[in-house]
Amino acid sequence: MKHRPAVLSISLVVAVIIMSSFVSRSALGLVVRACEINSSLTGSPYPCLKVVQTQDPLSSYAVLREPTDKERTIFAPLADVPGIEDPRLLAAGAPNYFGAAWKEQSAIGRRAWKVSPQDFALAINAASWRTQDRLHIHMGCETPRFRALLKTHATEIGSGGFTKLKTSAGWWAIFQTADDLSDLNPLKVVADGVEGARTNMENVVVGVFGSTLPDGQRGFYILARINGANKSRGSAEDMIDPKCTLEDAAR
Repeated sequence: MKHRPAVLSISLVVAVIIMSSFVSRSALGLVVRACEINSSLTGSPYPCLKVVQTQDPLSSYAVLREPTDKERTIFAPLADVPGIEDPRLLAAGAPNYFGAAWKEQSAIGRRAWKVSPQDFALAINAASWRTQDRLHIHMGCETPRFRALLKTHATEIGSGGFTKLKTSAGWWAIFQTADDLSDLNPLKVVADGVEGARTNMENVVVGVFGSTLPDGQRGFYILARINGANKSRGSAEDMIDPKCTLEDAAR
């Protein structure tokens, strides 16, 4: 009972944040913090779906529904990490947030259970396009638009290095063979493989799409673009169908 006032205060703060419709760029950070405190005090991750705390504070994270769009599931670190431009994420021993998010596929919901694990997708916005200054990865399945993009350019995309696709959007793409992302960190792959990315991560958009090639190879298409390097702009939300509702229809 001694924690009851604190829990009620946290719930009230969260309610105010959600009602504010994410006007503040720090709102997501406050929600994640509330989840962390509530989890520590009561064992409940509310209002998040899940809170995972590790010995390394930078590796701890929450999975939650986006407060302004309950269909969207997002992954966010508990630590105050603004985005992929944070230099800590490219340092030796840095956490692999994409790898952690990939393991949380079940959070997307019941419809996603019908989808092969290799058909999930993750994406993250550039600092120049996001509305929240707290790193968050969008979770779901690829949209028909990006399914078609990958299918059209499949023969161009190899595993030896990034290929700049012949599109006006300026996408770079690579295919990496792997069963999951445990030993494959897309952020480091992009920073090391896309020309100009490492020194301009605040403008980088990244999408990761699980796929099985016709020859049976399982792996991931990693797409990246640097906003400002071309006239086109776009967001991670364009890549992700948050409920995987279009998966069967797109086959």
